[in-house]
Amino acid sequence: MYPDPALTHRVEVFTGHALAPLPLAWDDSANWLWRTCDEAPRLLKLARTHSAQDPFWQGMDRLFGFDRWRCPEALTRLAGALPTHLPLPPLPLTYLGALHQTPLWSLPWSDGAPARMGEVFAELLGSQLGHLHRETVSGWGHPLETVWTLSQWPRRARDFLRHHPRCADWGALPDFPVPSRAVWCLPDLRADQFLSGATGWLWSDWEALVWAPLEFDLCVAELLMTEGAERDAFVTAYRRQSPNVALGEYRQGMRALIWAMRLQGDIDWHILESHPAWLM
Repeated sequence: MYPDPALTHRVEVFTGHALAPLPLAWDDSANWLWRTCDEAPRLLKLARTHSAQDPFWQGMDRLFGFDRWRCPEALTRLAGALPTHLPLPPLPLTYLGALHQTPLWSLPWSDGAPARMGEVFAELLGSQLGHLHRETVSGWGHPLETVWTLSQWPRRARDFLRHHPRCADWGALPDFPVPSRAVWCLPDLRADQFLSGATGWLWSDWEALVWAPLEFDLCVAELLMTEGAERDAFVTAYRRQSPNVALGEYRQGMRALIWAMRLQGDIDWHILESHPAWLM
């Protein structure tokens, strides 16, 4: 699916650039995309989904208190707040303004290929999360909006599930122990949010960054890898930077949140629940 030609024309008039529309990678992709047609091309991203209509962004708002529509310009400063010397450094994001009240951003164009999960990328991802998890942040939520203490996580997580439209799928609500600490986290983490180019690796899609419990971020990562070699590569690289964490008592609740936010797509709860528990 491509942006409507009329929408492309409006963005061209707004930015003063001729644009080449790009197809959506997924039916629920968060942004319409274009490439500028000039000597130094850029990628343009116009918000496509809103918390009122999208399970992921609704979860980001109701659980983490973050809505990118409320702080589109400030959002661009997050990359500069991340730990330095990341193995997969973020591309800088620029806010261009609001087109009919819809946020529009740009970032440098890269000809790199989207990453694919495998042993090499799993090792890089383990190192990336290891670096990010070395820095404890002051609480969970979003640094641009609201930050809560870790003691408030169990109640907010239970309330989020209790009021979810599909709450009946769980039966009894899972337990939510108080997390050990909070860290930088990308809840919608996937391999294709990173690019492999001629000059190295880049983090191209990080706008959903939040501060989250460490155990939540590790449960997200646990669901991304299916092969033993990938898991071993991830754990080995992660442990060079950060100690391993026991997820046993946290896993059921964190996976319920992941399912409710559709972080693994629209899959059956029992399939996600039964994914191997390999991060111990």
